[in-house]
Amino acid sequence: MKLRARIYLYSFLLGLPVALIVGAFGWPTVLSSIERDRSSVWGIDQELVRDTISASISRNRYPQRVLVHHNNHSREAQIRYTIDTQLQQEIESVLQAHRPDYGVFVAVDPDTGRVLAIASHRRNSEVRDNLALGNTYPSASVFKLVTAAAAIDLGKVNAETVIPFNGKSSSLYRKNVLHHKNNKWTQHVPLRIAFAKSVNTVFGRIGLNHVGGIQLQQYAKKFGFNRTLSGDFQLPESRSTFNPEIDWEVVETAAGYTRKNTLSPVHAALLAASVINGGRILQPILVDSMTDDNGIVLYANEPVLTEPAILPKAAKQLQIMMRETVRSGSAQQSFKGFARGHFAGVEVGGKTGTLSGSRPKGMYDWFIGYAQRGEQKLAFAALCINEAYWYVKSSYIARKAIENFFAPGRI
Repeated sequence: MKLRARIYLYSFLLGLPVALIVGAFGWPTVLSSIERDRSSVWGIDQELVRDTISASISRNRYPQRVLVHHNNHSREAQIRYTIDTQLQQEIESVLQAHRPDYGVFVAVDPDTGRVLAIASHRRNSEVRDNLALGNTYPSASVFKLVTAAAAIDLGKVNAETVIPFNGKSSSLYRKNVLHHKNNKWTQHVPLRIAFAKSVNTVFGRIGLNHVGGIQLQQYAKKFGFNRTLSGDFQLPESRSTFNPEIDWEVVETAAGYTRKNTLSPVHAALLAASVINGGRILQPILVDSMTDDNGIVLYANEPVLTEPAILPKAAKQLQIMMRETVRSGSAQQSFKGFARGHFAGVEVGGKTGTLSGSRPKGMYDWFIGYAQRGEQKLAFAALCINEAYWYVKSSYIARKAIENFFAPGRI
């Protein structure tokens, strides 16, 4: 029978909000100089770390010290998180400067799932819960990423496929989806443009006619909906609940025109990561290592390999469409003038999503995406929830994060 360690959190740190912990200690840096195979020695594994820190993380608190008990020995240890200090501080500053009613930002390393930033903000009160873990937020048009991925992976469409549509981009009417007829007002644009401008009718038709309810349900699960994605902290499940036998429910789901698709910001960042890591949905990781006061590593994170949700060539097609969102689509204004000077070589792609919701009440404004230059990569999700006024766009918050991450001297 395997003996497992017991870890006790220091109670005086558990009572501190994340901002105070960062101010007092700073985000710990990554430790990489000590050999990492010690689970059998100290009995600390990812499951034990998850059981230990999840309650604190859900309350937006990040314990710094723990007491490890194993084989009749006790040892104090410091937790070293995966957080990028500069990026974290930049995002917290941007949210504080613009003060949306609710603001959330998550960034991850797309190849490992390591969380590089995780920020929560409320305009008029203290943040008591970690908003990045919330799973009640409508995914809105972000779900079009799943629909597109399914159709491309199945070989039904590609970025240049033309799906004719009638009506406005933001509308979704039964006659335009279920009984389409070409006329002099019919628009003919390639899928990359329909994706960039978030045309509901096109994605409703793709979901119903090219993917189908059963397969759309299967791809939603492949992309992390309706299943746990917890790594070393507990992440509530994002949900996609629709009847695959009812055509209109399939249409609404595929277009993201429903509140039945809900998404956590952490999961949203992992969705974006899949587009530039070959189609893999990773587990999110917050703890890099635990070390004692002598520098002995008691636990070190090792990323878990996962099977791709889609073929790598399908992920490449998604990149084309996400780049178009930034170049000419719904995020164009926020990235105006970005691709100049030092940032000229940074490739950025994304997907917007907007829909009203009730938990909390407001208009949900999503922007998820990626940025890469050579081997330097970032995947992210930004969400602003606006009650009466729009204080800042989620795509603008993402731009500031990208500028910080790819700033001169950061490599």
